[in-house]
Amino acid sequence: MKIPVIISSPNNFVVAGLLIGCQMLAVICMQFNGLYGQDAHEYLRLTRALNLYFQSGVTIEHSYFPLFYPLIAWLFSKIMWNDIAALQLVSMIFLAAAFIYLKKLIQFLFTEQRLTTSYLFVFFFLSPYVFRFGLLDMSDMLCLFLVTASVYYAIRYWKTPLLKYAALFSLFAGFGLSTRYAVSILLLFPALLLLRKIWMAKDYKAVAVVILIFAGTFFPDWLIRGRILFLQTSEGNFFIDYASNAYAWSPLNFFRSSFENPDGAQQYDCWNLAASTFNIIHPAFLFAGIIFIFFLKRNDFAAIEIRMITVMIIAYGLFIAGLHYQNNRYLLQSFPFVLLIFYSAFLRLEARYFSTTKLKWVAFLTIAIIQLSLFWYSFQKIYSINCIEKEFAVSLKAYAGQTVYTCDIIGALTSYKVENKVIDIFFNRITKPDSNSLLLFNYNYFSKHFKDQNPMLNWSFLNENHQLKIISSYPDGWELYAIDTNRN
Repeated sequence: MKIPVIISSPNNFVVAGLLIGCQMLAVICMQFNGLYGQDAHEYLRLTRALNLYFQSGVTIEHSYFPLFYPLIAWLFSKIMWNDIAALQLVSMIFLAAAFIYLKKLIQFLFTEQRLTTSYLFVFFFLSPYVFRFGLLDMSDMLCLFLVTASVYYAIRYWKTPLLKYAALFSLFAGFGLSTRYAVSILLLFPALLLLRKIWMAKDYKAVAVVILIFAGTFFPDWLIRGRILFLQTSEGNFFIDYASNAYAWSPLNFFRSSFENPDGAQQYDCWNLAASTFNIIHPAFLFAGIIFIFFLKRNDFAAIEIRMITVMIIAYGLFIAGLHYQNNRYLLQSFPFVLLIFYSAFLRLEARYFSTTKLKWVAFLTIAIIQLSLFWYSFQKIYSINCIEKEFAVSLKAYAGQTVYTCDIIGALTSYKVENKVIDIFFNRITKPDSNSLLLFNYNYFSKHFKDQNPMLNWSFLNENHQLKIISSYPDGWELYAIDTNRN
């Protein structure tokens, strides 16, 4: 069985190269390394832990996170000799690969095809959330590619039941689950479509191949840390080891907008059920989505493949709506399929209002400018946090060896190899602070999100029993305090 390469034509190589080049240019201009938030720093920690594991056999410390993305980043780092850049490059490359596979899906499913590359460039690649997550050291773009490729090969097998398509589906689907567990909701439906075709074709050889390849994708994680997805097997017994957020799913969350979860108090602007539609109509994803809806027709959903994709989007949206928090990042995984459904609406809109080449160019450039403006607007917080985290690392060099009490940025201090003993005040209560120690704190943020929790209880304890003196101030309300332990 010959397995095709990811990008199979010279034209696609050129397109992918241009997409990666655009993102590299953005990174260079902004001096942005892709590290933002706790997840990115955890992926970097796992990448470095893998390096130690393969070099010295050091056991990887516990993490809820899947291992496939850091494993790919570790492989890239062997070529680049820079693990942070490797994580970022993985996101860029697989965003380009997802673009190519989404284009292949459109070309396979639609007989009428116009402006396919332009459509995907302005509405997929330049979508503010897609473009920004393509710059981040997170697993989203790798998973986006794996899910898109899985759907493509399931549909190819449905149309033409060749063994190679079933094998490629199981390969990409297995690695997709090994990247983000939640995409099992999305992958369930193409898997059922493929299994239905296997049953109809009585292709029993395909059953064996699918099972073997799918199971084989979990082998690296099991070999390295005795884990099969979120099932832990290496500690003497077999148990589900998953983040507590996964256990809080409930349909009651559909109609809630405020939550108390392990990250603290969360307050949002709308119900979860409304937020789960953001990848259809929200400007962060698709500012033209509300327009495309009015150009859809009933016969756009006639094909079984399109109906399956519609059910995928709805089911995944309901799953996201049932979580006890909101995160637009999760909606990225079904966004390519939203664009696939809207493609016919786009063609009708283009044919009615943009019939000349001049109008097409004006529309293309206008939409590109709008998308880049929305990206820059949505990127400000991420860029600011990235700069602040780097500033923390630089300023703490003057206090090397002193204990730092803080929370919410432990991963950042570890990533930038700060030479201080760091104690997380989210998990630990302070009873006797170390001598000559420091507190890195954000009162405005912590007082809202960690009310009556350890960070604020520790803050009250230190203020009541010790003197806090500001020695450095940072943007967004962060302060570095010296803790005077001589005061009783």
